[in-house]
Amino acid sequence: MSVVASLARVHRAFGEHEVLAGIDLEIRSGEFVALLGRSGSGKSTLLRIVGGLDSGATGTVVTGTAPAVVFQDPRLFPWRTVLDNVSLGLRGPGAVAHARQMLAEVGLEGREKAWLRQLSGGQRQRVALARALVREPDLLLLDEPFSALDALTRIAAQDLVRRLVDAHRPAVLMVTHDVEEALLLADRVILIDEGAIVHDEQITLPHPRRRDHPEIVERRAALLTLLGVVDQAA
Repeated sequence: MSVVASLARVHRAFGEHEVLAGIDLEIRSGEFVALLGRSGSGKSTLLRIVGGLDSGATGTVVTGTAPAVVFQDPRLFPWRTVLDNVSLGLRGPGAVAHARQMLAEVGLEGREKAWLRQLSGGQRQRVALARALVREPDLLLLDEPFSALDALTRIAAQDLVRRLVDAHRPAVLMVTHDVEEALLLADRVILIDEGAIVHDEQITLPHPRRRDHPEIVERRAALLTLLGVVDQAA
C-alpha cells in the first residue's frame, strides 16, 4: 500500500509548552488509524497538522491531495440547504448528481432541500461526512466526530462511518477519547502521551466487530491500563 501521509520529527510548541515532541508516523492507503490519548496529549494538534490547518509545526509533513476533515462541530453553513452544503465548491456537469448520490449513501435521500435547523445533530454530522467524502479524498480526518451525539445516535454514526470507509477506501486518521470506539472501527490504534507516540498496534479482527468479543474486551482493558484508567467494566 502506498503512503498517503508521512510525518518525520514533527514538533509543535505553544510558547514554552511543547505539545508534540518529535512525531514519526506513516498512514497508508486504505488504513483506518485511531489516535487515543488523555486530554492535552496532542491528539487534535497532530490531526490539524496533518490536515494543513496548523502551520506552526517543525519537521516534515507530506500528504497527497488535500485531506478532508470532519470535526465534532459539523461546521456547516446554516444559510445553505443540505444539498448546497455538500455540493459547495464542486465543479462539472455531474457535480450536483454526485452530491445527491453521496447524501443517499449517508441516509439523507429526500432531505436535499432541508435547512440545517430542520435536522438533528446526527443528521447534521451525516451532512458533514457527505461533504467530506463527495470529493473522494485519499485521506479523511475525523476529530472526535461522534462525541456530541447521544449514545444510540453515536452507535449508528459509527456503523455508518465504517460502511462509508469500506465503500470509498480513504485512509482515515480519527481522534477519539473512546477506547471501545477505536477498537470497533480502526485497523490500527495509536496512543499518544505527552506529545510522543507510546503505543502502536494492529487490530486484525474482521468487521463488523462486536463490543463483547473477547479480543475487544481484552484489548480495551489493556489500552485503558496504558492510559492510566481503571476499567469499571472489568
